[in-house]
Amino acid sequence: MRMRSEGLSWQEIDGELVILDLTHAAYLTTNRSGAFLAKRLQQESSRQQLVDALATEYEIGEDRAGTDVDVFLATLAEKRLLA
Repeated sequence: MRMRSEGLSWQEIDGELVILDLTHAAYLTTNRSGAFLAKRLQQESSRQQLVDALATEYEIGEDRAGTDVDVFLATLAEKRLLA
């Protein structure tokens, strides 16, 4: 999976990310971990790759990382930001 590239504009502010969807006139703001995942999703990544990367980067357990990844991916899907 990966994020859409068409019709999106990104702005990083103090480690957090604001994603503007110019196609659907919507936006999404993320915290630092969301920004980390969004950057990983600029290229094709599996759920497990995202979980592993998040767990390593933030030194959290795989269960917690999995939950966070699932919530983030659901939000992206709801906002039609996945390719």
